[in-house]
Amino acid sequence: MKSFHAHIYYTPESRPAAIMLHSQIARAGLPLLYFGKLIDRPIGPHPLPMFEVDFTETVAPQLESLLHHYRSGLSILIHEVTGRDTRDHSDGARWLGEKLPLDFSVFET
Repeated sequence: MKSFHAHIYYTPESRPAAIMLHSQIARAGLPLLYFGKLIDRPIGPHPLPMFEVDFTETVAPQLESLLHHYRSGLSILIHEVTGRDTRDHSDGARWLGEKLPLDFSVFET
């Protein structure tokens, strides 16, 4: 079964919107693989604070509908998890909202 990540980005100014979206996801009660807390600093390839939601293709329609409806202008990166990190976060990614520049150097070995 395919799995996916959604990275929901925010700034200090848009943090209240991220908290609201995080709450909406929690209230939905979807069977998620992982539901992360807000990380108030850039981490890995991600240029802004964010939180991550991991989910299967079974949950994708419901979660993506929720993300579209409640994103309140936040940028969201959605990608399949294939083990090819650079590809997953670039060519294999879809964006809701503004596309942000990622730091792919963290994937180089």
